[in-house]
Amino acid sequence: MSTEPRVDLLTGQPSPPRSMRPFRRSLWILVGGLVAACAALIAVNLVSGPRLTAVDIDRAAVVSSANARLVLATNRQLEEVTPEQISIEPATTFQVTTSANSVVISFSQPLAYNTDYAVAVRGVTGTAVNRDSTLTAKFSTSEPSLYYLSRAAPSADAGARAADRILRTTTGSADTDVAFASPNIQEFVPIGSELAVVTVNSEQGSSEHGGSDFTNALYRVDADGAAEALNLPGAGLVHDLQAAPGQSLLGFRFDSAADAPGPHYDNVLFVLDLRTNAATAVLDVDGDPLSVTTWGFMAGRADIVAQQYDSTMMLINPLDQSGGNPLENEPELDPPVPLGQFANLTAFAPDGVRVAVSDRDGQYMLDLSQGTESIIVPQSVVGTTRYTAELRFLAGGADGTDPNGYVQRVAEFDPATGAVRQYLSLVQNGEARTVYAPASASETIVGFELSPNDQFLAVQIVPNRNTEVSDGYPVNSQAADATTLFVNVATGEIRRSVLGFDTSWH
Repeated sequence: MSTEPRVDLLTGQPSPPRSMRPFRRSLWILVGGLVAACAALIAVNLVSGPRLTAVDIDRAAVVSSANARLVLATNRQLEEVTPEQISIEPATTFQVTTSANSVVISFSQPLAYNTDYAVAVRGVTGTAVNRDSTLTAKFSTSEPSLYYLSRAAPSADAGARAADRILRTTTGSADTDVAFASPNIQEFVPIGSELAVVTVNSEQGSSEHGGSDFTNALYRVDADGAAEALNLPGAGLVHDLQAAPGQSLLGFRFDSAADAPGPHYDNVLFVLDLRTNAATAVLDVDGDPLSVTTWGFMAGRADIVAQQYDSTMMLINPLDQSGGNPLENEPELDPPVPLGQFANLTAFAPDGVRVAVSDRDGQYMLDLSQGTESIIVPQSVVGTTRYTAELRFLAGGADGTDPNGYVQRVAEFDPATGAVRQYLSLVQNGEARTVYAPASASETIVGFELSPNDQFLAVQIVPNRNTEVSDGYPVNSQAADATTLFVNVATGEIRRSVLGFDTSWH
């Protein structure tokens, strides 16, 4: 048998062995298939519009703050998308921008809790190929937790009184868990996933909390309910505990006990750095500890607005110029800035730059970013004398168009009958609408808070002022039957009620 290699008669080259021929044939078939597939994909891309490749949304931010974003990424550079091309169900106000290969939708206001949303963007066109398509996306919102304080029933027997409880729940569910339980809880504030809690120490162990021998303790409570003691300026009482979210700061007014050793403080404003567990007095323009009647952190910032005894409102930066440690009497720190004299500090806007104040002539809005003052005009009611007090700004306007919208507690005095009618009024775009009114003439509205998305009001009431009994706490005392109603702002529907008060959304 000849061992000479076979020669291809056409090319003059050696022919491959017969065993290689099926492999070569399969390889060429595979390569040909891939080439055909690539050609088909190129053809599809040339004749089709942009395709959705990713959807990005922060489900926590979208229900808690205005201007949260939905980003729809595509496979190509895009022509400008206009608002007319977008539909959102349920309807909500929005703005849109086009960035390279993405459509960015910013929601003008926080979205509703526990709601399914559908978004469609029609007529989306790439910059290179004049073909359009429709982008669709769906997402569901959840509901953040809220907390409230439920105190045990008063008892003449100190040992028989149960522990007070800070409870965690949502408006959309009756499920409730205990975030922290302790005897004699005076007040609390959420700090991220943790709590700061003030309790009352009673030397006599009295359940009535009367007398002058009471002092406070301050605790940091983690998500598992474990408590760590925080430092106070000495023995005394804490008032108006507040937190600056994202700033690792707590603040409070402090009154020293009469027999406390060391410096004595009379309603002095303190800030406590959670990173160091150090409480430091805020200083006035002369460098002395600042005594205040009311105060609060600006939303989303460490800056403080506080009212002195002479009614002067002060803007205070409790941090040094590097944004580091709280005041420590350092000469380079900015002194407090006077804002004027007003009888009441009423509310802080979610934008972090506006506050509402009032005096006997009316209510005003101070824009600290612009240095301007504008009057808040009450809605007139024929035949009554109208008094307005507590106010809560909307996060973005319930329809996303009025940045100055708010809910306000109103009392109308009828001189003919001597009756006083209370209700909560939603004010937007110059128009007012009653959101909640007491169910009976004996019910009293004590206070209220808005949910971060403007969807619900937590309305604290005393069901019957004629039978009201105080729980006897030396600070932040409440009616023993204090009740909170969760009211839908849009419909006025009462979603649920709980026995407790001081509602705070997480």
